[in-house]
Formats: sequence, structure tokens, C-alpha cells
Amino acid sequence: MIEKITFLVLFIYGISTPVSISATNLSLGIISLLFVYAVAKKRKIFYAPEGIPIIFLFFWRAISTFFYPIHSFKLGGKFWDHLPYFFIPNLSVKKTKTIIYATLFTATLISFMGILQAFFGFNYPFLPIQPLLNGEFIGLNFGFRMHSGGYYSIIAVFSLVFFCFLKANWKEKIFLFFCSLLNILVVILAQARTYYVALGIIIPLVFLKKGIRWFISGSFLIIFAVLVLSKFYLGLEKRFVSILDTKKTVSNLERFWMWRTSLKIIKKYPFTGIGFENWQEEVVKYWEKEKGEYPLAWTIAQLEKEGIEEKYILRPLQSHPHNSYLNVAVEDGLIGLTLFLLFWVGNLVQAFRRAKKSPKGSLRYTLNLGVGFSLIMLLIGSFFEYNLSTARLLLPITFLMGLSYLAVEE
Repeated sequence: MIEKITFLVLFIYGISTPVSISATNLSLGIISLLFVYAVAKKRKIFYAPEGIPIIFLFFWRAISTFFYPIHSFKLGGKFWDHLPYFFIPNLSVKKTKTIIYATLFTATLISFMGILQAFFGFNYPFLPIQPLLNGEFIGLNFGFRMHSGGYYSIIAVFSLVFFCFLKANWKEKIFLFFCSLLNILVVILAQARTYYVALGIIIPLVFLKKGIRWFISGSFLIIFAVLVLSKFYLGLEKRFVSILDTKKTVSNLERFWMWRTSLKIIKKYPFTGIGFENWQEEVVKYWEKEKGEYPLAWTIAQLEKEGIEEKYILRPLQSHPHNSYLNVAVEDGLIGLTLFLLFWVGNLVQAFRRAKKSPKGSLRYTLNLGVGFSLIMLLIGSFFEYNLSTARLLLPITFLMGLSYLAVEE
């Protein structure tokens, strides 16, 4: 009975990740109760050594509240998003592949429905209308392209890895092929430049793992598809080119300024940082001091020409430095950054090690490869976004990471 309930909860968790974060959190609440039940039954608790650093990071953040403002103690929601990684391996469940396929299918269905709605005017009474905004496709589930791009990049990587490496019948292969194709398409259409770079590196690596012929033909097809899309989808070519424009692209100049500011703060508070989530207050001091100098003065002037007031320019800069590593180093110091890296890089390494020890083509082998390649992709994205601390990406990736310990042959 417990196994059936566990399967159902994990199934709902997976299919809710592209649809409703509230449903995902509700499922996680039930997963937590199932973990408590397992503890009450005195089952042996499994924990991965590579998971320990993130626990110490949260202890470190708690300790930092004695040195910095009390509002920096905002840890509950962040640690909550890591719970699937710790709890799922302790649950008794079968049909892991069914759960993964259901997750991939639902995400791809939402992607497809979003494309139909945005480009062909399809309307769904049970889903919000998301038309193209300034040429920007954001899909149906997220209101921000970076979250959308990050989520669908995870799904795209998993679909591609499963297509390439899982021993499956031809029907499953067709399903996985279209899952990977549609989700790569959605990432491109979302114009999330961070994941252009991340997927542009990871997809060839996946093909290279499969073989040199796959690497050559797969890379050629991706480049060809991007070139074709750029000609038919207005603004896409400009978005690609803007990645390399470091002098006239406002978002690039803002990033460079935030990164330089981050380094100044790290130099001032190297070991303890300024306290968790205190960037938003600290960055204002540097803004006021430097807003009359380039590049801030130029950026403000350009945006004010478009009718955007200074306070609205500052607001996104206050959210985070658009670099996970600098953000953690600023707020948690170099000690916190070390713990952060030990967790994510440690899990990446261990995922590939578990894959190496598993039979090729098996579910465990493929699932761990998927986790490994997805973590590389997210860690690349972390140079440009604060993506490993947002629930939209943590909830699905820690879910898949947890399942990778659980997977057995079916």
C-alpha cells in the first residue's frame, strides 16, 4: 500500500513541475510525511556523503545571523527545495522509469501547447493566455524566460540522454526524440541566452559520449536548425549576436557592473560575506556611488530614453548578481562558496561514477548520466544566472537527483 502511495505522489510531483509549483510543493509535503513514516518504521536511513556540504552551508548561514541583520535568516524555503534529494532515496517505490517518462511527457506537452498558443492562436480555457511579448516566447508555465529556459533545458538534456543511451523499444525512442527536439526548440524560442551557451556546450558533449559520428552529425543538425530558425523567427538572430556584444547590450553591461561590484564586496568581506540575501541592500550603496560613471550612467540614459525610470532599472540589479558563484561568495563568503561547490560538483562527479558502475543501457546508468550532464549544464548557466537557488529549477533537479539513487531495473 505504501509503495503505491509513494509511486502516486512521485508521479504527481513529476508531472506538476511544469504546471504548478503549488502542486509540486504539496507533493513534497507528502513525500516528507512518507520519509517520517520510514523513520518511524526504523528503516535504515540512506544519505549520500556528497549531500552533506549543503547541510553545512545552511548551518553556516544560520550562524551568520549573529553577525548580520536578523532578516538574513531566510533559510526555510531554500532548504525545502533540496529535500527531494535527501528524502526520495529513502522511499520504497518501483516504476521509476514511468515516473520519469511522465515528467518528460508533461513538460513536452506544455511546451507544445505553448508553441500552439503563442504562434497559432490556440486558447485553452484552463490555462492562462501567454501571447508573444516583444517577440519573447515564455511558454505556459513560467512568467520569466530564464526560469522557463532553465527548466526546459533540464528536460531537454534528460530526454536527449535517454534517447541516446537507454535500451528501449522503437516507440520509446520516437517519444524521447520528440521530447528532446521540442524542448530544445522551446529553449531557443524563449531567448534565454544563458541556456543557449549551456546547451550549446552540453548537447555536443552528449553526442560525443555516444560517439564521434553522433557528435559530427548531431552538432551539424543543431547548428543548421538554429540558422533556419534565426531567419524565420524575428529577433532570434539579434539575441544570439547580443551574447558577444559587450559594449551596447544593456543587460551585458549591467552584468559586468554587478560582477565587478561583487568582487569589491568579496574583497571587503572575504570569509563570512555580508549575510544571506543581503545583496539587495548592499548593492544600493555601490549604485548610489557609481551611477554617474560608465557603464551605469550610459545604461541609465539608454533605458530612460525608453521611458524606464531609474528605480525600475535598479530593481532587477538588486535581485542577485546574475552569477551563482559570486552571489554565494558575496553573501556566504568563501567558506560558503566552498560548501556550495562541494555539494554541486560532488554530486556531478558521483553521478558519472554511479553511471560508470552501472550496466550500459540500464535505467540506473542512463538516469545518472542525465543527472551528470544536467548538472554540468546548470553549473555553466550559473556563471550568468542565480539558477541553483530558485525553486523553479531546484525542485525538478533535486527530484531527478533523488530518483537517481533509487533507480532499479524494471
